[in-house]
Amino acid sequence: MGTQETAAASRLAETDPSAREATTAHRQAEPQRAPRSALQKAIDEVNQIVVTLRGALDDMEEVFETLEVAERQKNADEEEIETLRRALRGLKRPREEAHEGR
Repeated sequence: MGTQETAAASRLAETDPSAREATTAHRQAEPQRAPRSALQKAIDEVNQIVVTLRGALDDMEEVFETLEVAERQKNADEEEIETLRRALRGLKRPREEAHEGR
């Protein structure tokens, strides 16, 4: 019911008891929803941003953990490569010494 209709119904209800009952019944049947305030909308938007940021933070922590694992693996691989190089040099020396002794 619009504002003008409500005003007209109120004037009619003042003079006609049956109109008063009809107006009251109509108001009770129509659910009264308070419009969301701008403040509530802003709060909802901020809450949604917080949820989104928490999700982004979770994703970033997962990436960080993956990078840490990759760095540890890289360091382990570099150590293994250096160990293999030393072993290879050790294998070359006896051959070089054997060639020099001839």
